Formats: sequence, C-alpha cells, structure tokens
Amino acid sequence: MQSDSRRRPKPVILALAPHPWDTHWLSRQQLLSRLARRGWPVIYASGPLDWWSRDTPEWQRAPWRGRLEPREIGVLTDIPGRWPCLWDRFPAWSRTVTALHARRLRSAADRLSDRRHLMLFHPRFEPYIELLRPDRVHYHVYDVYRLMGEWSEEKAAMETRLVSRADLITTSSPGMALNLPAPGPEKARQLPNGADAHHFASADLAPCPAELASIPHPRIGYVGNINPKLDFEMIDALAQNHPEWHWVFMGPVTLHGQKARDCQTRLTWDRLRQRPNIHFLGLKPRDILPSYLVHMDLHVICYKIARVEEGSPEDWVVHGYPTKLHEYLATGKPVVAAPQTALLEFSDVAAIAETIPEWERAIAAAVAGQGVGTPVTRRARALQNTWESRVDLLESWLEQLHPDMA
Repeated sequence: MQSDSRRRPKPVILALAPHPWDTHWLSRQQLLSRLARRGWPVIYASGPLDWWSRDTPEWQRAPWRGRLEPREIGVLTDIPGRWPCLWDRFPAWSRTVTALHARRLRSAADRLSDRRHLMLFHPRFEPYIELLRPDRVHYHVYDVYRLMGEWSEEKAAMETRLVSRADLITTSSPGMALNLPAPGPEKARQLPNGADAHHFASADLAPCPAELASIPHPRIGYVGNINPKLDFEMIDALAQNHPEWHWVFMGPVTLHGQKARDCQTRLTWDRLRQRPNIHFLGLKPRDILPSYLVHMDLHVICYKIARVEEGSPEDWVVHGYPTKLHEYLATGKPVVAAPQTALLEFSDVAAIAETIPEWERAIAAAVAGQGVGTPVTRRARALQNTWESRVDLLESWLEQLHPDMA
C-alpha cells in the first residue's frame, strides 16, 4: 500500500447539468457540494448559452466571455458567456462552440487533477464524452427524460450511447432505472434523494418569519418548483371548498412554456393567486427555509399523476423522488403526498392521496392532529435518509471506479 505522501489526488469531477448552479438547489448541488468538501474537486457547467435564450435573465446577467467562479468549498462553476453561443440553425457552428467550451473545461480540470471523472445529469451532454476524454463516465438520472417535453430521436440516441458507455449509472428511483434503454436497467444503482435533515429538525425554536406570521392557521405548505406538474385542479377545488385552509407556496415559478398545457396551467395559477387563501412567498434561501417549514401545519407534495389505466399517457412525474419529502418529514409536521411510486414505501409517515376527496380527507385529518405518523416517527425516517448517508454510498462507488487513489 502506498504511504499517505504518495497518494494520488482524487479525480476532478466534471459535472454537466441542465441548470445553472445558483438556481433552486436540487440533488446535484447537494451531492456535488458534499463530495467537494470530501476532497473531490468539482467543476460544474450547464453548457454554452443558446442564441434563442437572449431574452432570458440568464443571458442578461452573462458576461461577454465565459469564466469559472468559485462557489461552495471545492466547487468551481462555469459562467457561460454570450459569445460564442449555440445556434441550432447552424449545427456545425454549435458543434464548434461546444468543442471550445469543452476545451476550456478540460484545461481547468487539468490544473486540479491528472484524472477526470465525468458526471452527466442529462443525455444531451453525451457529446462531451469524446471532447473531454474522461477516465470514467458517470450518468446520474434524476427524471425519466424520454417522457418529458422536447424529447427527440437525437436525444434518445444520445442516451443509448451514454448508457452503453457509462462506467456507473445512478438513478433517484427504480422507475427511472426501468425506463432506461438496455442495458441501463441492469447497470443502474439506486441513489435516492435525501435531506439535510438535522438542519430542518433543529429549527423548532426559530421565530416565525413576519410574512408567514401574517397568514392565518391552518397553513398548508408547499416548497419547490411551481410548474405544470402541480395538481392545480385539486388545489383550486379545495381552496374554494375550504376558505379557512391557507395554502402557502414557496419556490420558483416555471410556467413559461407555450404548449396548450402550459398556457392553461399559467391561467389557472394566475386565477388561484387571486384567492384570499392562496399565498405565494417566492423562492427562499436554503439557510432560512427551515424557519418557514416548521411554522406550517402540514406539508404537501401536490402533484398530478397521469394514469395509463385511466386513458392518460404515462408521464415522468410518477417516477419522481421529490427532494422535499425528507425535508418535510424532518420538521415533524404531517405530510400529504401524491402516489409517486418512490413515495409509497413512506405511507407509514405520509398520507398518500390521489383524488380530490382523498386529498380533502387527508388534509382534514392532518389539520385535526390526526395525520399519518407522529412527529417522532417522521423525523426518525428523515434522519435515516440524509444527504451525508447518500454521499457515503456514492463515494464508495467512486472509490471502486478509481481504486488507485489510496
């Protein structure tokens, strides 16, 4: 065995994901920030900007040329520049821009380690395998991409190649693994989402934020993306039937699509916000979020689940594993959730509801102090599912891929 002084540095993790680091924190930031603190250098990128995104806030904030900036300890984030940018009308140009971007990432990686571990969070980044020439390729699946919008034959081919090439495949839920092209279902390892459970469990004594204190009880809390996957029909019906129940939403609003479903959902959300018992508090920093959650009366994961047996095409929502689940449970408050497959095993600490009557009964029971589980059992389950335990497992797999570190 080599002495400590001769150990090779850990490989740099080149992580490519669809969204910038500084947006709403998801599993990727939770996993990568902890790996970085354990000595795995991380370079995080979301790819070059696209010419068609020039009306977005991200484009307006972007520098002229891209650069790397430090974020968390051990994490460098790529800030893409406006030039050069992708332009899908000219594929050859876009390939050149991608190659230039990869060259910049590769140069930065070589200053941190002599080995590269490429971690891709979406199949659209598959071309970077050839461009970055990593020692190992890791595909982390956080949704069933083929059931989401903007999927194409090109992306399907990318995922097929990526699954075949990957040295490690991790998925957040069993349903995500089963929906991979062969040999993905056999290769995939389960890495469910977790929570910074102690952070949320220790917020009991935090004062109630003023904007929340002005909202009457009972408060029904939802934190996360506000997008078409929410069951707005159910929320609208219960908000009308129970004006004494106050719904509190926190998170980014992503209802900007132009499909018929997106437009209808946007109209419904605008109508909901006119109700006196619907409250929108915006996106909250993660360090103060627990002080909001502990002052709710219950929490909801209020998704609309499409059912094949009811004539609806299956969608990606049913296979999700919401990061909010264990954060909710860590507060000890009752939880009511839609029947996502991954959540069914938590039916001893969370009420599962699908139809409007089921949601109404479950919320009424929670408001009356008869929610599923107890504060003790809910917190206990959350503490069994921390991000630290998830990273322990992930790091053991990474060490197997890079056995010469020690």
